[in-house]
Amino acid sequence: MPKTKAAIGDILEINTGSGLAYIQYTHQHPDMGALVRILPGLYPSRPGDFVELAQQRELYFTFYPLRYALPKRETQVVSHQPVPEWAKSYPMMRHSNGGSSGWMILPADTPLTLEDLEKAPKYPLLTPELAKLSILEICPHLALVQQLAQGWTPERDEEFRLKAIAEEEARKRTAPQPKVVSSESVRHYLYFPEKANAEKAAQWFRSQGFSVEVRLGADSENWLALVKHEAIEGVQDMEKLRDEMEALADRLHGEYDGWEAAV
Repeated sequence: MPKTKAAIGDILEINTGSGLAYIQYTHQHPDMGALVRILPGLYPSRPGDFVELAQQRELYFTFYPLRYALPKRETQVVSHQPVPEWAKSYPMMRHSNGGSSGWMILPADTPLTLEDLEKAPKYPLLTPELAKLSILEICPHLALVQQLAQGWTPERDEEFRLKAIAEEEARKRTAPQPKVVSSESVRHYLYFPEKANAEKAAQWFRSQGFSVEVRLGADSENWLALVKHEAIEGVQDMEKLRDEMEALADRLHGEYDGWEAAV
């Protein structure tokens, strides 16, 4: 029977449609969940030996909703190997400083409180070396599959972002014009049984530049984290944001209850 709970050191397989990819589970963050390292290569079939693969340098690290992906069989454990010495400590990662304000550089286990984020070094522009740092975010399963299939890496993030914008602009020019969303804030509704988890979610989204209000929900039992932001034009960007919110809500034992915007 396939494992439904992973252990540190487990190698997991993900079918990308373009080949089999492999990740190794290295850390369990109390808030962000499983940290995994992305191992190089896509394979037409499963390797017979994972010892050599596990000792290769990772392409990057990312937080991944492993506790949900395993029971859904979106991934499966195929081996267990020692975590290499260089990957046993939490890596340094870069975290968006909100909008076009640059990046913060901090260890992956830094609590994402406003106080800790204010202390982190800020970089309006990334050097080639800093651009290679992994991006501190929770990567939903479908987003990770897409990244793996496309050969995305942190240093190519800007390249892929500009390509996605160009593709979206091309799609908009040829597609029927959708209803126009006004400039009023889009609102996302996330509910949590525990106020502390609603506050943790709020801290994360505020660090991303969003406005968040935490209050008791209409049922007087669950806590609402109401996330607000201006309209996002790209459909793909909106879908990615929704996936990230769903993953974070799941990680904090809450529920993402959708979004609304004035039309």
